[in-house]
Amino acid sequence: MAPLNEDQLSQIRNERKDQIMRAALTVFAENGVKLTKVGMIAKEAGISHGLLYHYFHSKDEVLYQSLKWAMQGTDELFKEIQTLQLSPLGKIKHFTRIAIEEGNSDIFRVIQHITKSSYPIPAQIHELIESSGNSYFKELLPLFIEAQKQGEMIANDPQELLDLYLTVISGIIVEDLPWIQKDTEKKVDLILRMLTVR
Repeated sequence: MAPLNEDQLSQIRNERKDQIMRAALTVFAENGVKLTKVGMIAKEAGISHGLLYHYFHSKDEVLYQSLKWAMQGTDELFKEIQTLQLSPLGKIKHFTRIAIEEGNSDIFRVIQHITKSSYPIPAQIHELIESSGNSYFKELLPLFIEAQKQGEMIANDPQELLDLYLTVISGIIVEDLPWIQKDTEKKVDLILRMLTVR
């Protein structure tokens, strides 16, 4: 068997790192930051404890890099949403559907653990979370305003409506409610009913 070239080795390293970060989000979501141990992340990823330290130096670094990695997916989602040929409300529905889909809740649950934890979280992680929250507002608020202009959404302070919407969505995601996964389209319509013109 021929030795792997640098591109192949780089691809393997990137895939392994993604595997670790995906596992880390799952473990942090289930156990919280304080109770999570590096060994638990390694076990979830199916690798040795030592191999994890080949990619990350500490639990805090795993947490930071995993959050950053997951948040890049959110940026890509918003770029995709902007290209959709849907009304503003249609775009909000699309975002809602993806947000509550099974498997997308880990990042929200980790953030919830961080905001409620007494574990000392490095400042860069708090800054990352704040930046992510700001990007949600930056991307969603114009859709709410446009939906109101088009008569799809109730007239009220759009920022208050967005706060309400994000609070409800976050609550559903953090609770990891299994019933929300059944007949998702109907659930999305029910969630948005609090905001839409009937």
